[in-house]
Amino acid sequence: MNNDLLLGAAAVAGERVRLDVLQQVVGLPPNDFLGSLDALVRAGALVVTAGEAWFADESVRRDAEARLPFTARADLHRRTAEAVDAPAEAQRHWSAAVALTPDARERARLQLKLAQAAVKAGDLTAAHVAAQAAARAARNEQDLDLLADAAVALEPIGQSAWDGDIHQWCTEALAAPGLSTETRVRLLARQAQAAVYLGRWGEAAAASSEALGQADTNDLLVEALTARQLATSGPDDVDELAAAARRMIELGTSTGRAEIELRGRLWQVDVLWYSGDLAAIGAETGRLASCAGRVNGSHGRWHVLLTQASLALARAEFEDAESLLDEALEVFRSIGHPATHGAEVAFRMLVGHHRGHSAELLGSAVWQFGTDARWDLAARLNRAFVLVDAGRLDEAAALYQRSGDPESWPSWRAGELLLHTIGARVAAAVGATADVRRFRDRLGPHRGRYVVAGAGATNFLGPVELVLGACAAALNEWDAAIADLQKAGALCRSIGAPGFAVEAACLLAEVYERSGDVPQARALAAETLPLAKTLGMAPWVQRLATPTGPLSQREREVADLVAKGLSNREIAAALVISERTAQNHVQHILTKLGFANRAQVAAWVSRG
Repeated sequence: MNNDLLLGAAAVAGERVRLDVLQQVVGLPPNDFLGSLDALVRAGALVVTAGEAWFADESVRRDAEARLPFTARADLHRRTAEAVDAPAEAQRHWSAAVALTPDARERARLQLKLAQAAVKAGDLTAAHVAAQAAARAARNEQDLDLLADAAVALEPIGQSAWDGDIHQWCTEALAAPGLSTETRVRLLARQAQAAVYLGRWGEAAAASSEALGQADTNDLLVEALTARQLATSGPDDVDELAAAARRMIELGTSTGRAEIELRGRLWQVDVLWYSGDLAAIGAETGRLASCAGRVNGSHGRWHVLLTQASLALARAEFEDAESLLDEALEVFRSIGHPATHGAEVAFRMLVGHHRGHSAELLGSAVWQFGTDARWDLAARLNRAFVLVDAGRLDEAAALYQRSGDPESWPSWRAGELLLHTIGARVAAAVGATADVRRFRDRLGPHRGRYVVAGAGATNFLGPVELVLGACAAALNEWDAAIADLQKAGALCRSIGAPGFAVEAACLLAEVYERSGDVPQARALAAETLPLAKTLGMAPWVQRLATPTGPLSQREREVADLVAKGLSNREIAAALVISERTAQNHVQHILTKLGFANRAQVAAWVSRG
C-alpha cells in the first residue's frame, strides 16, 4: 500500500522530485518512507541519486499517474503544490488540482491558491484569471465567505482592471451581514489598498482607519497598518507614517517575523526621504538588507537594491546608482511585476536630469506604459521634463498642453510633491506662468521637506526650496528666487547631495544674470563648475560654462540674431528653420528672460 502511494506521488510530481518533498507529500514516517523507496528502486521503477528521485522509464510514470483516480490525483497535486518551494512548480500543481476537482466550491478555493502561486511565479495574467474564476464561483454559489477570501487573496498592483476587481469584491463581501471581526478587518484593509491605487483617497483613509480601530490581533494589526501606511503616505502624513513604522518594526522584532520588520523599516526609510536624512537612510539600508536576507522571495531584495540605488543617486554616485538599478531590475523582472518598466524609466530620467538624457528617453516609445490610462499623465509630464532638460521646449510645451488643466489632474497622495514639482518645472520652462503660480502655492506649505514619491517609490528631486526657487525665477521675482535657491543649495550641501547643490547653484547663477548682477553670476558659475565636472554632470557643466543664462544654445543663437535686428522670417532663413519655429523660439526667450519686447532681449545680449 505504501509502495503504491509513493509511486503515485512520484508520478504526479513529474520528471524529478526531491526526496524531502516526496516524503512530505506521502506523509510516511522516515523508516517507512525509505523502505518503500528502496523497494521501488529495487523493482526498477525509480532511480534515486543526489537527493532526488525520477522514473527510469517515462512511460512507467505516465501509466502510474493514469491509474490514479481523479480525486487521488487532485489530492496529490494539492499536497505537492504545498510542499514545493519553486513558485512556477507550485503553480503547475495547483492548476492541475483545479482541473481535476469537480466540486465548484472546492475548485474555487484551489483557484485562489493557484492565483497566489501565479503571483509568486510572476504570471500575473494567470493569477488574475484564477481569482476572477473563484469570484464568479462565489457569486454563483452565493458564498460570501468564499467571495471574501477571493477579495483578500491578491494585493493591488497598480493595474486598473486588477485593482478594480479587488475593490468590487471587497465592497460586495463587506455588505454581507454577520461578518466576523477578522473578516471585516481584512476586507477593509484590502479595500483601502485598492482604493488608494484607484485614486479614491477619502475612501482609503476611512476604510484604513476603521480597519486599524478594529484590529485585535497581531496579524490583523499588520494588515491594518499596511493599508493605513498606503493611505497616509504623503508629505502631510509624515508623523503618522513614522508612528506606523515604529509599530510595524516592533511587531516584527517581537514576533521574530522578518517580513513584518522589513515593511516597517521601508516605511521608516520613506519618512527619512521626506526629511532628506541621507545619512540615516544609509544606516537603515543595512537593517533592510538584514531583514531581506531572512525573508524568502524577491520583493525584499528588490526594495533593498532600489533604496541603495536611490541613495547613491541622491549622493551623485551615478555609476553606483545605475549598477544597483540594473541589479534591482533583474530581480524585479524575475517576478514579472508590471511596474518594472515604469520604475526603470523614472529612475533613468532622474539620472539623465543631472548627467544628460539618452536618445531613448527623448523618444516616445519608452514612455508607453500599456493600456492603463492612469499612467498617461505621468508619462506625458515626465517626458516633457526630459525634453525641457534637452532644450526641446516646443515639444515639451505640446506635451504639457495635452496634460490638461492641473486642477483636473488626479490626486496621488504619495506622489503629490513629485507630481507638482515636475509640473512646476515644465510649466516654468514653457511659460505657463498661471500654472507656475498654482504649483508654487501648492508646494509652499511643504518648505523643509524633500521632493520624493512616497510609499516606497523614492524618486528624489532635492528640497522643495529648489523648485520654489525655479518658480520664483519664472515669475521674475528675483529676491524670492535668490532666497529659495540659496536655501536649497545650503540644504543640499548639508545632507550630502552635491548633484542638487550644483543644480541649485546653476539656477541661482542664472537668476543673478537675468536680474542684472552679471559679476555675481559669473563668480558663482566659476565656483561651481569644478564640482559639476568632477561629478560628470555634462548638461550642467555646459550651462555653467556658457554665459547663456537660462537659454539653450539654439535660443542663444536666436537671441543674438534678435539683437542684430532680424525679423522672425530673417531668423528662420539664417538658421534654416521655419518661421513658426523662429517665432516660438523668440517667445520662449521673452518668457525665460521675463521680457516684454525684442528691445529688452537686444539689451540683455549686449550686457553679456
